[in-house]
Amino acid sequence: MHDTMLHTDWNAPYILLSVIIAVLTSGLALELARRYTRIGTTVAPVVLGAILGYGIWAMHFVGMLAMQLPTNVVYGLPLTLISGVSAIGFLIAASVLLFKGTPTIQRILTSGTVAGSGIVLMHYVGMAALQLNATPQYKPLLVGVSVLIAVGAASVAFYLFSRVIVANLNRTARIKIQLGASLVMGAAIAGMHYTGMAAISYLPQPLNTTLMGGIDVQSLFYLVLGLTMLVFVSTATFLFIEFSTKTDRATL
Repeated sequence: MHDTMLHTDWNAPYILLSVIIAVLTSGLALELARRYTRIGTTVAPVVLGAILGYGIWAMHFVGMLAMQLPTNVVYGLPLTLISGVSAIGFLIAASVLLFKGTPTIQRILTSGTVAGSGIVLMHYVGMAALQLNATPQYKPLLVGVSVLIAVGAASVAFYLFSRVIVANLNRTARIKIQLGASLVMGAAIAGMHYTGMAAISYLPQPLNTTLMGGIDVQSLFYLVLGLTMLVFVSTATFLFIEFSTKTDRATL
């Protein structure tokens, strides 16, 4: 049966773009959360979870677009949106739990498990949104590995997040840990995604199979890219304004 599966090619620039999105959104979310926490606001976990959740969703669909299949492909809008909402919801819940009290190992592991579960749910709901003339075939072992990667790496990332946000670190140490946390969280997202992609193959179906209406590949790319640029520019602008305001006050 393996020989009858659809052949898959991979678009390297899209893969690179997906990893960049995962790392950058992790870094921006962490920096926003750190600044909100510094001024004593309860907004920090919501900001952290919402931007992380969006970054996971954006990375996922750019990563899916990197998969080139020799058949027509569309993406069902309801499941595409549900996957994004689930990622944001789970990551906000994980972040709120992390911020709720002293970041003990048990709390960090629980937060990482919630975050990892959100990543996994988003991924497989997003995969279910894929519509094509083929039937998906899953490899249970790789599915299990993808879950372990998501939960394990997310737990490590949340530990590093807690160090940046809670610990009293000097600037150099904080920047190093913050960069490491962003890379680890980006690796958690990307590692889970591409392991999950390796866990699935497609058995071709007759070409007259009717595809339900959905978003075509090009439209989805422009949608995700446009939203991602909006998130990046808005967040960077906020950070710049906040930094400039702080600098101006320091000179008075």
